[in-house]
Amino acid sequence: MNKFLYSTLTASTLLAGPASAKELLVNCLWPAQHFFCADVLAPWAVDVAAATEGRVTVTVPSRSLAPPPKQIESIRGGLFDAGFTFNGFLADEITGPLVAMMPFTGTGDGRASSIALWRTYETHLSGIDEYDGLHLLSAFVAPGGDFYSLNETPIETLADATNRKMWALPGVTSAILSAGGGSVVSGPAIQMAEVIQSGVVDGFVGIPPWDADKFNALQHAKSITVTKRKIFTPAFSFVISDAAWDEISQADQTAIMALSGAAFAETVGTIWTGLNDKKMQSLDAQMQVIPASDALEAELLAASNGPLQGWLKRMQAIGLDGQEILDFYTAQIAAETPTN
Repeated sequence: MNKFLYSTLTASTLLAGPASAKELLVNCLWPAQHFFCADVLAPWAVDVAAATEGRVTVTVPSRSLAPPPKQIESIRGGLFDAGFTFNGFLADEITGPLVAMMPFTGTGDGRASSIALWRTYETHLSGIDEYDGLHLLSAFVAPGGDFYSLNETPIETLADATNRKMWALPGVTSAILSAGGGSVVSGPAIQMAEVIQSGVVDGFVGIPPWDADKFNALQHAKSITVTKRKIFTPAFSFVISDAAWDEISQADQTAIMALSGAAFAETVGTIWTGLNDKKMQSLDAQMQVIPASDALEAELLAASNGPLQGWLKRMQAIGLDGQEILDFYTAQIAAETPTN
C-alpha cells in the first residue's frame, strides 16, 4: 500500500477504543508524494492519534482541496480544519512572522531557520495574535533561494537580474528586483513551470534547487549564482481554525502541541535541508555553479534596505521592536548552525 495512504488511513483507525471526540481534516497543498505530505504530515497525523489515545484523529486528503493562495480562506470558511500556507500569502495581515523572509537573514540551512522562527514566535510574537481566527501549530522555513539564469548569460551583478524579466515569489524578492527597475512575474511556486516553460522569463530567483527541480523549473536553468546569505527564505505557517482547536480538550491540545511547535519545525527543516544539500551536490554536472562575488552580495544588501525598513515600520506600528526581534532570530540561526 502507498506509504502516504497507509499513514493517512492509520491515523484514522489507530487504537481501538472510545470513539474519536474530534476528527481533523488537514489539507496538504502540495502533491501527495511531496515529502511534506508523505514524510511529515502523515506521520504527524499518526502521532496525534496515538498521543490523544484516539480522541483526535487526522485525515489528510489525497490531493489539495484549495489552491495555494486560498488555504487560509478555506480554513476560516470551514472547508478543512487545518493546513499550512506560504507566509507571502498572509503578508497583508501578519507582520512579526515575516521576520524569516527578510532579505539576507537566512542561509541554506532550513533546519536552523525553522527552529529559530519558532523560538522567535514563542519568545517575542505569541503575545500578539496576528492569526485572526487561527491557532498557530508550527512555523517552518525552507532553505534559502538563489539566482538562476535561463539563458547563456549568468547572473553576476544586480544589473544582470534587473535587466531581464525574472520569476519570483510574491513579497520581498519581487520588491527588491522591482525597486531596482527589474521586470518581475510573481506567483505560487507550484505554478512557476508554466511561466518558465513558456519563455516569458529569462531567469528566476528565491527558491532552493530541490524545489526548483520538483516544480519542473531547474531543468531549464543554464547557471545558478549562489549567495552565502540568501536574498529570500520562504517561510510557512501551519495553522488550525480556532473553532476546531476549541473542540479539543486542553490535555489533548497540550499533547498535540508537543508534537507540533519546535518538534514539527525541526522535522520539516531537517528533511528539507537534507534534500536540498543533496541536490546542490549534483548541480555541477547539470549547470554552471557560480559563487556570488562580494560585490554582488553588497549590491543586493544595499538594494534590500527598502523592504527591511518597511517591515521595521510595520513592527513599530504594532508595538514591537523589529530590530530586536530580527537580531534574536539571526542569533538563533547562528546558534543552530553547525560550525564545521
